[in-house]
Amino acid sequence: MKIAVTRLEEKSGGTRELFSKYGHDAILVPTMKTEIPDNSASLDELCRKVSSGKVDFLIFSSTMGVRYFFEQCGNVPDTTTIIAVGPRTQEAVIDKSLNCETISSFSSDNFASHLGSRIIGRTVGIVRPDIPNPGLVESLTASGARVQEGVAYQLVPTGNDLRQILPDVDAVIFTSGKSFKLAGVSAGDAAGKTVIAIGPKTASMMCDHGIVPDITGNGTLEGCLRALAGQSM
Repeated sequence: MKIAVTRLEEKSGGTRELFSKYGHDAILVPTMKTEIPDNSASLDELCRKVSSGKVDFLIFSSTMGVRYFFEQCGNVPDTTTIIAVGPRTQEAVIDKSLNCETISSFSSDNFASHLGSRIIGRTVGIVRPDIPNPGLVESLTASGARVQEGVAYQLVPTGNDLRQILPDVDAVIFTSGKSFKLAGVSAGDAAGKTVIAIGPKTASMMCDHGIVPDITGNGTLEGCLRALAGQSM
């Protein structure tokens, strides 16, 4: 199958090889790209607290977060436990000669269960894009943590028109709610295609806009491809 993917260009390394492993061709159509945020105040504050040893846990949800954080903030003291989401983010942290704990996918439940009682009375830093995740913050504070967020990068439109690509592909994977929203795809545009949401949050946004995904993944591209393979059997 030819599958359009809205993954960020900056995170597209290895995507074609992954799809080829499952017998598919990946057509990369990023609908957004990363930039330094217009307002760096929250990241500056997080950097100050990290460097002074006042952050006990530091969460990176993406390789982009790692990249932009260390461009601005330098190193992380040994007293801070780094949490990376997924193997690629783990690799990015290790490339900085740092150790980390790794969780498989980004969800409030995953963080709460992984961190458990360790965060009671502790400060948890979150390195994120300019898209808030109130569910994560609420789950951490409900578990007794203090939360300090730092916006490390912003997501802006690329101008790519996914609707022009859809007639030539068999399926499309939306890799985030924002990438779906920026694509401007309607139910009519996606008619006859296998429509895949990378995870539940993306699926929820798609449903809100009248498109019910045929497949909802576990938050990873490989999870989507495995689900697609299972559907085809």
